[in-house]
Amino acid sequence: MPKKQVTPIKETAAAPASPAKSQPVKPKTPRITAAKHSKAVAIAESPVLQPELTHEAIATVAYGYWESRGYQGGDALDDWFRAEAELKRVTIH
Repeated sequence: MPKKQVTPIKETAAAPASPAKSQPVKPKTPRITAAKHSKAVAIAESPVLQPELTHEAIATVAYGYWESRGYQGGDALDDWFRAEAELKRVTIH
């Protein structure tokens, strides 16, 4: 019986390594600097301008409280209410 011809299998390059596990992506938080915070408070305290009590103004002041603590501790809701009260107090006068 004749022998079958066997074709050698060519070695291929090693399979690509699986991609390295990526680090979890932190959601980007808006960078509200102390200057922006003080600007929002200055606008709120301006006797000429009576600002509207907007979501953005409250958020800016509340973020400033958190920033002033070095982004540590505290309660976001407490900061929100404190900022809202401060802006209401300044707006009413």
